[in-house]
Amino acid sequence: MKKKALYAVAALCMVLAACGKEHQCKCTTTDVPDDGLLKLMTIDGGMSCDDIQTMGYEVHVVDSTDGSHSLTRIEMHEVSCRDYAD
Repeated sequence: MKKKALYAVAALCMVLAACGKEHQCKCTTTDVPDDGLLKLMTIDGGMSCDDIQTMGYEVHVVDSTDGSHSLTRIEMHEVSCRDYAD
């Protein structure tokens, strides 16, 4: 009886670990010629690389007049992504 309970707990742990794994996506730009630089994005297990359509960078900007902070998106491009392991 203890063996069955142990197997059930081990199987549950494996399922939970598999659902929470992160993986990496390799992306290439589709709206402009690709620059050849490796573009990787790490996503959680609940998302697919095929779901990523736009990629860019965020820059931290501090306004010198009032000291407010904001994030500004730059270099936004349409991308095509696939699993990096493929």
